[in-house]
Amino acid sequence: MLANVQPEVAGVGLGYRMHLHDQILSARQSIDFLEAISDQFIYATPDRIERLQAALSVYPIVPHSLSMSVGTAEEVDAEYLRRNANFVQSVNAPWYSDHLCMTRVDELDLGSLTPLWFTDELVEIVIRNVNRIKETVPGRPFLLENITYYVSMPRSTMTESEFVTKVIEGADCGLLLDVNNVYVNAQNQGYDPYEFLKRIPLDRVIQAHIAGYEHGEKVLVDTHSSPVSHEVWDLLEFVCRNSPLRAVSLERDSNFPEFSEMIEELNHARKVLQRCGRYP
Repeated sequence: MLANVQPEVAGVGLGYRMHLHDQILSARQSIDFLEAISDQFIYATPDRIERLQAALSVYPIVPHSLSMSVGTAEEVDAEYLRRNANFVQSVNAPWYSDHLCMTRVDELDLGSLTPLWFTDELVEIVIRNVNRIKETVPGRPFLLENITYYVSMPRSTMTESEFVTKVIEGADCGLLLDVNNVYVNAQNQGYDPYEFLKRIPLDRVIQAHIAGYEHGEKVLVDTHSSPVSHEVWDLLEFVCRNSPLRAVSLERDSNFPEFSEMIEELNHARKVLQRCGRYP
């Protein structure tokens, strides 16, 4: 069972972004691991691979994919899975992950992380695809991440928490819990984020994401472009105290502050882990 897995990676990590390469390499005392977007490297040029190898010589790396499209009725693309498996093995990843969503339909690239209908049919589709994914890298835990969504999908027959629970337990996989996504969805969809967390399998949480959001005209928008909010910090502490959480990673994709400000957020996350007795 996944709950018995004891990954080597633990602590606080940062999403690897190429233009932050030099600053990341100089911050060894503040960063415990890096999360690398697999899609940026499985088709990469030699110079990009060389830079990642330099980072790998300093930090453990956890791969995070964007395009497995576990909610698509068609099988996961075999060539993409092969390349992803090679990448996971090449960095000796303790686990790897993707999103609970779809990114393509009938070979059409949707260009975004598209939410799924919360139905039993989709549960079965995701379970089938996750089992196929797990076969490509045996012995390494696979995690699914909850995404943000801005409209309730029609014809859903269960709640988001019920859907997440059925998928994660049915596929026997782990949960990469994006705490910012939980808060954004709760505000936009009108539910209590703590009640949501109580209803999903927190015992399956290995890694968490933290990030910032922006205020749109009528909704909160998951932009990864702002500091982590105090509400998200509070939710992270709740997760930490009620799950076997081992790793927290910060995502920042635009509107970058001084690097020292990102390190301060990592230090804040480290203190949360320490208060919960989860920092090695």
